[in-house]
Amino acid sequence: MKEKKKILVADDSVSIRKFVEVILKKAGYAVITAKDGREALKLAFENEIDAVIADANMPNLTGGQMFKILKMDPEKKDLPLIMISGLTPEKADKPDSNFADVFIEKDADVKTNLLAALKEVL
Repeated sequence: MKEKKKILVADDSVSIRKFVEVILKKAGYAVITAKDGREALKLAFENEIDAVIADANMPNLTGGQMFKILKMDPEKKDLPLIMISGLTPEKADKPDSNFADVFIEKDADVKTNLLAALKEVL
């Protein structure tokens, strides 16, 4: 059997975190969740993961700050990074949001856009 791709999801909103987790599990991914950027960074280094989905604005490291650290690490620099935010890309965590491979707005199309983004980067 093919190994499931493991996705790290970081969002300080419990409901968004759960929503994204359900979408990904139904699509056949394994999911690890974190409540903020610091916890997500720790999990990213402790686990073999295939991609990271993170909220732009979180306590204890924003999604962008976390992505910047991952991009500077020799072992994690090629990890696909997807940022989700209630803000538009222009208003989100600039310039740190530039470290994201894909930027997705939390809107009515978030499920479709998220699954399409994962298919594109994995």
